Amino acid sequence: MPFFDLSGRLLIQSLEGDDRTVRYLGRQMAPFESSAEPPDDRPPDVVLSPSIEDARPILEQQGPANDDLTTGTDGRHLFLLSDGRRLSVPDSLEPGPILFDHDPGFPLWRAFRTAVRPAMQVALAACGRAVAVHAAAVTIDGGAVVVAGWSESGKTETALGLMERGASFLSDKWTLLGTDALASAFPISIGIRRWVLRYLPTLRSSLTRPARVQFAAAGLASLVLEPLAGRSARNRVAALASDGARQAMALGDRAAFEVDELRAAYGQIDDPARLAPVRLVVALRTVPDGDIRVSPADPGEVAARLARSAGYERRHYFELLQRAGYAIPSRPAASQDRAIAADEALLRAAFERARVVTVDAPFPTDPRPVADAILAVL
Repeated sequence: MPFFDLSGRLLIQSLEGDDRTVRYLGRQMAPFESSAEPPDDRPPDVVLSPSIEDARPILEQQGPANDDLTTGTDGRHLFLLSDGRRLSVPDSLEPGPILFDHDPGFPLWRAFRTAVRPAMQVALAACGRAVAVHAAAVTIDGGAVVVAGWSESGKTETALGLMERGASFLSDKWTLLGTDALASAFPISIGIRRWVLRYLPTLRSSLTRPARVQFAAAGLASLVLEPLAGRSARNRVAALASDGARQAMALGDRAAFEVDELRAAYGQIDDPARLAPVRLVVALRTVPDGDIRVSPADPGEVAARLARSAGYERRHYFELLQRAGYAIPSRPAASQDRAIAADEALLRAAFERARVVTVDAPFPTDPRPVADAILAVL
């Protein structure tokens, strides 16, 4: 019964027995390693269990609604269905351990990104310990610089630019931030785009063989897809083909790095689960011109924007809860609004103890000048 402790912020217990599922879960929880016993007397906040207690037959199913998901209900619980097996979808705003129980053999990978990971994040804010900010983070002289913003605004690239200037990696895409203004990692792999490597000599020289192969294949694919992606959309069919080509290029142009791989590339030997006091919160805003501007920000406004950004990123989980509301109308509604409000309240409290700035920058761009502008205000 391994436990994963997220820097004292969230405790996950796994009762999984299948070897493949255990290995998969271990990869998803990196850089946090499992332990046979909980670190203290805290009960687990999230439990994954390959058995469904008091199982009842499915009474009603909800088919795919533009999301390729099928759900069902026994009148009390919502289940995600796959190949005749079920996984319960809990509302992590409700009190008590968040239980993801499922039939043995349910493919956990089908639910982890859609339901399990966002439920962990929502549970963090619900219990009041921390908030999962839609942000990357690095440390400089022991203090954290949190780089937040909307999707595709350059959070990862800016963090890597800071690392080229000597910063240390802490987290990518999601960063845990407590009301004590201490930042720590959230488990997720790192997606790095091919185009940014030209600006990151340290990382480029340390690419693993799989990453080199993937980027080389992406380069060849781009030669084929780029003419189609750039074609003007004169009709619906042409628009669909052009959009599909751009999406394929975007997916292929990104390689996944494990935390250990990125840390090794930059020679890091510090604790990946460390807590670091926040020195600066950077709210990225994408602008059409080429100027990079740093300005003081209203902490309350940034808290509201980041809470909504996180809510949007978790939209697939909230859509599952909306399915639950359809199937079981007695369940509380508006889970997304309640989760956003909980995030915003914690962020406002944390930002009272941290400096918050806005950085206007174009994207895509060389992240090093953006990093230099941030370093200039530290």
